[in-house]
Amino acid sequence: MKKLLFTICCTMLIGGLLARNNSLDPVSTHTKITQTASKFNKQIGPGYLKELGGGSYISKETKIRSQLDIISELFQEKFTKTTEQGSAYKSINFHKGIPEEIQKRVMEEFGEKAPTNKECHVLLAKDANIDVYAFSDAGLFYGLMSILQLSEKAYMPYVFVYDYPVCEERGLKVFLPSSKNIPFFKKLVDMLCLFKYNQLMIEVGGAMEYSKHPEINKGWVAYCKEMSEYSGKTTQIQDYTYPWYKNAIHMENGEGEYLSQAQVKELVEYCKKRMIEVIPEVPSLGHCDYLMLGNHDIAEIAADPYADTYCPSNPRSYEVLFDVLEDVIAVFEPNIINIGHDEYYSIAICDKCKGKSGAELFAGDIHKIYDFLKARNIKTAIWGDKLLKDVYVPGAGDFGGAEITMYSPQFHQKDGKVIGIMPATWQSIDMIPKDVEILHWVWSLGEDLEDQLFERNFGLRYGNFEGYLFPNWKKHIRKGAKGAMISNWSSLNELILQRNAIFFGLAYAYEMFWNHTFDDNDYESIRDKVLSLLFNFKYGDLEGYKKTTKLLPHPDMIDVVYTTDYKVDFKFFVDGVFPEAKIYEIGKFVFRYEDGSVEKLPITFGENISYKGLDWQRHKKEKPERGEPVYKIDEHLLEVSMNTLPILEGNTTYFRFPVRNPHKDKILKDFYIEKQKDKKCEILIKSINYLYE
Repeated sequence: MKKLLFTICCTMLIGGLLARNNSLDPVSTHTKITQTASKFNKQIGPGYLKELGGGSYISKETKIRSQLDIISELFQEKFTKTTEQGSAYKSINFHKGIPEEIQKRVMEEFGEKAPTNKECHVLLAKDANIDVYAFSDAGLFYGLMSILQLSEKAYMPYVFVYDYPVCEERGLKVFLPSSKNIPFFKKLVDMLCLFKYNQLMIEVGGAMEYSKHPEINKGWVAYCKEMSEYSGKTTQIQDYTYPWYKNAIHMENGEGEYLSQAQVKELVEYCKKRMIEVIPEVPSLGHCDYLMLGNHDIAEIAADPYADTYCPSNPRSYEVLFDVLEDVIAVFEPNIINIGHDEYYSIAICDKCKGKSGAELFAGDIHKIYDFLKARNIKTAIWGDKLLKDVYVPGAGDFGGAEITMYSPQFHQKDGKVIGIMPATWQSIDMIPKDVEILHWVWSLGEDLEDQLFERNFGLRYGNFEGYLFPNWKKHIRKGAKGAMISNWSSLNELILQRNAIFFGLAYAYEMFWNHTFDDNDYESIRDKVLSLLFNFKYGDLEGYKKTTKLLPHPDMIDVVYTTDYKVDFKFFVDGVFPEAKIYEIGKFVFRYEDGSVEKLPITFGENISYKGLDWQRHKKEKPERGEPVYKIDEHLLEVSMNTLPILEGNTTYFRFPVRNPHKDKILKDFYIEKQKDKKCEILIKSINYLYE
């Protein structure tokens, strides 16, 4: 529902870690993230930089002096060659602390105050050495990231650099991966590192092994299998089947599987080693269908076969929840846990709860969990919508913590039948501990909704963050927001993150999180920078290939620039809605080889091609109606970013897509595009170039 509301309203990193020239499967055209190259480096970098003229190379002979093992490890993996051209740096030295003379130079060179931010770093590359200074391990690690951002094919210019973040929290929320996507999880973490993110929130749900409740894991696998029968089955169940409101079904968590505790612990350690705080999310009260799997006796609505809310008046609810929390704490060793509490719909329905106020039930549940976590020295976070009384969704009605008129179909205010009243919970804002941390995710429904939280001194960061749609960023940071967290409410794999605009969002928000001169009016320049940056991040230095328009016998790739008049309405793939080939596949790339074999790779709308008439502009509503967002864009453009490079010529958008030759060892006899017979559309080719090394 979180993403639905917005819809209603509106590497280079470490060379060896990032796979090169591999595809997700033998016939996929959606190739994995590859190591980045020079063009990427020129598009991202630290906030304050003075070029000193000249430069040198980093080689395997360059000595790395750091007390952090991860810094030495990453350098060894990245810089593996002996320098043959030019001189090499003798050493790269990481210093804990920033000497007074270096602080003074920062002030003189950049007109800044003396460095104080715990994540800041200063970098001086000159003559035989590179020196990195920082107050913290995180600052030293970000100094390494600045070196990786600035170096080009191991060449590092002489520079004086200063960098520090705009906000203290910079995060991404995801589901757990399936076993097969653990390698991608790590590649994604590497990408977060390069963009200097410091938080990863992982929803655990039913996707991790529970020592005392194997029935949850067994039930989770069966539940997800049932829900994945077809795209949108979850929506049918959620919105159209029952005479009560239901939560979104997160059947994509773990991609219908569950990981062992050992597997999850290894992922957590991978993040922590790279200075990323891992925050487990354990949905509770509402959105916790996984807890009722094998434990239906704790359900608030006994008649619901897919119960998603436990009874807060039933002591056994907490026996199950606290057992689950004990396992999560043992695996994650967290400083803070997000206990969910968003979209609490099934309120005061069972005999034990009937007659109690929604606010008392909501606050009472938070207190029980808060006390449990506090006794273990762990802080509590929640999604903040149920604390707010003035949230309104156009077309759906009152939302958040308001008293809500309920309709069937769910949230169909205009054409639905009234089925009841949901009790208010907003009064609980004055009933819960003030050190509960809040994820404010309904920011697009009203810029001032957050004031109710700031007035009470709650710690606040923005959830479901879409920086390219967020208005007046600097004003909100000045109010006291700690930062923001982007959210992917679906499977953790590269294709879904691309099509849900997560990669675009991560790169765009980097400009907001680290660029102190960021301006809302710079959308177009940042948009174009991000589109190019992501494309080069994935494919590396395509300009380093030789190219010809003539068919070659053994090309590495075929660089296609094309477009289509086919169009499908944009949708986010969340809550049981997933891409279907019958809708999105519009053609094939056909490779015909001399030995008679033929390989066909799919041309998929939204994945490697999109509509020729895309709207590139961001449209602003100067005086939005209640609940109406300030900005609107055409998400089709974001959906294909990274996998393609959109190119606007006149009023036509083309898409550059490098297709890897699936059988480079064979002699290529012919290459062409074949249109899907059942699709009434044209695939328009602007150019085809054959690339080879």
